[in-house]
Amino acid sequence: MSLNRLWQMSYDSKLIDIIRNSHHAIPIIQAFHLFGITLLLGSMVILNFRMLGIGLGQIRLDVLAKQVWSWGTAGLLLAIASGFVVFIADPARYAANYSFLTKMSLLVIAILFQYTFYRRAVRAQAGAAEPRRHFAVPIMSLLLWFGVGWAGRAIAFLG
Repeated sequence: MSLNRLWQMSYDSKLIDIIRNSHHAIPIIQAFHLFGITLLLGSMVILNFRMLGIGLGQIRLDVLAKQVWSWGTAGLLLAIASGFVVFIADPARYAANYSFLTKMSLLVIAILFQYTFYRRAVRAQAGAAEPRRHFAVPIMSLLLWFGVGWAGRAIAFLG
């Protein structure tokens, strides 16, 4: 089945048509999307700053990571779920948008980075007797996650 056929199914769906043509549905769904992004970015800023030695030094990294990681994951899941609903309402428009494609590419890279290299760096730093500061890992994490957000914001303006 081709993407065009899947997109056409989206445009033919009565439920998706209700969402697409409602004056309130997409703004409400986007509000949930932004809330998820806020949870995710806020969590990543807290954890990355802690790894960089900026604030929260009195809290052990493993304790902080356990708390923050769950909020960040919840935000990521909410952002993905709500973002999918926004996408499915008009998939052809988003798929043709360079900023959207950039956002999706950065999102995949950020998720892979976060759940592989980043997670290992947090565990290594938390388990070390004398933790050394990682600079490349938290900086890369911040660049990736904010890159996702910036590309997402560019969808409306740059195309």
